[in-house]
Amino acid sequence: MTPQKDNIGHMNKHQFLSVDIQSTVKMTPGQKKKIQQWLGWASETLEEVFQDIVPQPDISEISVSLLICGEGKIKALNKAHRQKDKVTDVLSFPNFESLRTKKPRHSGPVFLGDLAICHQKTVSQAKEFNITYWDEFIHLFFHGVLHLVGFDHEISAKEEKLMEKLEDKLLTTFSSKKKGA
Repeated sequence: MTPQKDNIGHMNKHQFLSVDIQSTVKMTPGQKKKIQQWLGWASETLEEVFQDIVPQPDISEISVSLLICGEGKIKALNKAHRQKDKVTDVLSFPNFESLRTKKPRHSGPVFLGDLAICHQKTVSQAKEFNITYWDEFIHLFFHGVLHLVGFDHEISAKEEKLMEKLEDKLLTTFSSKKKGA
């Protein structure tokens, strides 16, 4: 039996980031509203720092597809696409090999790709790190977006440090957006 998808909606409150959100886990109306709110702040954050991440000035909008799913679904995706038979927290399926080049290749709206975030892993990691579910959710979202544009912490220690530095920048900028709201 395939879990029924809950179409949370299309988050397009801000001009820079558009997110098509689906969920295979049950979410309350309050949780759905919170996702929309936090992704709105994520949009403001990405708009502010995207040029530091992807040096392509002609990109005016980005979009992603986001699936919030359970352990079974993310494990199946991980096995099918990465040959890893285990539950993971976030998976990224980029539309491009990399957008990290300084040579402009894209302009206007750009679809970055698909993300899947495991709800249960988000819950357990939030407890492990002593943060809120939403703080861990947005961390995983940004982590996934960095993978979508071409970063990969698994290829070298240098790349891992660069990715951590960018995640820290995104989370710091995000915190200021959240506090200012």
